[in-house]
Amino acid sequence: MTYEIDLPQAQTIVYALDMVGVGASTIAASVLAKRLKLDITGAFIISVLGSIGGGTVRDLLINRHPIFWLRDLNYLSLILFLCVLTLIFYHYFEKIDRSLRWFDAIGLAAFTIIGVQAALSRGMSAPIAICMGAMTGAGGGVLRDIVCRQIPLVLQKEIYITASIVGSVYYIMLQDTGINAWFHSISSIALIVVVRMLAVYRQWNLPDITLKMKEK
Repeated sequence: MTYEIDLPQAQTIVYALDMVGVGASTIAASVLAKRLKLDITGAFIISVLGSIGGGTVRDLLINRHPIFWLRDLNYLSLILFLCVLTLIFYHYFEKIDRSLRWFDAIGLAAFTIIGVQAALSRGMSAPIAICMGAMTGAGGGVLRDIVCRQIPLVLQKEIYITASIVGSVYYIMLQDTGINAWFHSISSIALIVVVRMLAVYRQWNLPDITLKMKEK
C-alpha cells in the first residue's frame, strides 16, 4: 500500500511566510522606534509603515482594491501584538538583531513573490511585475527610514533589492513552463533568501561604478 503526502497549497505557505516577514519587519521597526525614543503610538505607526507600507503602495499603484490588510485584519493584529511585545522586551530583541536577518530575508522573499503575483494577476507586464515585487519587498523599509529621517539601508551598498529582482526574474521565467505551482513559488522564495543571506555573511555589495579621476 502506498501513501501520498498531501503538500500544503503554495499560497498557504506563501501567506505563512508573509506573516513571518511582517513579524520580522515589525520587530525591526519597533526596535528602531525605541532607539529614537518614540512612544507606543509612534512605534506602532512606524511598524505599520515598515511591514505593510510596501504592499499598500503596490495595491494603490496597480489599482487593487480593497487593499490587502483592509480585508485581512490578521496583519494589523500581528503588528500591534509584536510591537507591544518588542517594546516590553526591548533589551532582548535588541540582542538578537542579527538573527532577525534570517526572518527579514524570508519576509523579503515572500513580499516579493506576493508583489509579483499581484501585478501579474492584474495583467501587468513582466518589467512592471518585477518593479512591484521590489516595491512590496523593500518599499516598507524605505518608508520607515524616511519617516525616521534616516538614509534607507536598502538604497545603499547592501544587496537587498537586487535579491528581490533576481527572485522576481526567476519566478517570471518559470511562469509558462508548466512547472508545479508549489515548486514555482517556493523555489523563488528560496532563491531570494539564499542570495540575500549570502550577501549578508559574505559581505557582498554592489560595485561603485563612478569613474575615478586620474591623479595629476
